[in-house]
Amino acid sequence: MKPTAWAGLDRAQAVERLTALWALNEAGLGGLIHALRVPFTGVVVGSTAVVLITLIAFFAEHKARALIKAMTVVLLVKAAASPHTPLPAYISVAFQGVAAALVFGVLPSIRLGALLLGLLALWQGAVQKLIVMSVLYGRSLWESVDAVGHWILDKMGQGSGDLSPTGWFLFFYLGYYTVAGLITGWLAGVVPREITELLKQPPPEKPMDLPPTPLPLTSRKRWWRRTPFRAGLLLLILLAVLVWASPGDTGWHRGLKVFLRASVVLLVWMGLVRPLGAALFRRFRQHEQTRYGADAARIMEQFPVLKQNAAVAWQASKGAKGFRRWQRFLVEWIVRGLA
Repeated sequence: MKPTAWAGLDRAQAVERLTALWALNEAGLGGLIHALRVPFTGVVVGSTAVVLITLIAFFAEHKARALIKAMTVVLLVKAAASPHTPLPAYISVAFQGVAAALVFGVLPSIRLGALLLGLLALWQGAVQKLIVMSVLYGRSLWESVDAVGHWILDKMGQGSGDLSPTGWFLFFYLGYYTVAGLITGWLAGVVPREITELLKQPPPEKPMDLPPTPLPLTSRKRWWRRTPFRAGLLLLILLAVLVWASPGDTGWHRGLKVFLRASVVLLVWMGLVRPLGAALFRRFRQHEQTRYGADAARIMEQFPVLKQNAAVAWQASKGAKGFRRWQRFLVEWIVRGLA
């Protein structure tokens, strides 16, 4: 299956424009996802990235090389457009790019590679959250999950069986991300054929002005959606469960240990890990800026047009709702981005 040229579009142009879409997805489409009222924002952003990365592999002559370059450019653009992005977000982008280069560099099948990449990308996000929670709260987190789970099962007159409540939680949690990864991989595998067919049709008309209804491309998280509040709320719930599960001084002592552990971990993260990671990333940016700085600047110049295309695609997809609307929007946005 070879991509068809459209209005002079060649492979290099397609890869650059898809890289620009990937960069904008990472740097400025969060507001749109909230407007769609689609839950699990991270899953939607990650799934969109998988689709765009698969298309880059589809159009690229040298897949692994093109994907590593695209990843580097996206990291540079993300740092320039969103300078306060937390370090784990850069890790996710880097993981997606490196994993894609390995997968598509080895597997000749785009569909099989997309399926595997979808699983890897979604698993990475899920496991990263589990690691962060385990490091921050320690074993007490999972002991609390077990305590609450056993209490609920006892009230229902049911036993937990051979698998603990923590085991069931991990089973359903990772199972959700596995299903999401399979759906993402399947979608990423079929989109190239759909895009190829649409590229055979006359190019869509370019809008002269923005639609009357503006597209929310940026969104400032409300205070209850921000990570510090959520982490603090989870800590309070954990402390309450520990005190409830172990009445007397034992519960308070365990709660104090968890509080001290979380405080130490946060101090180490804020005082050592984050500054060190930021310094290493600055060195990476300075090194790669000499090679790909012009590419990053050229891609950022495309953002106004890509946002305008997103607004038009958003209006064109208004006949659908929820995730189906996101899917229609994505295809329309990609086609207009390649026009």
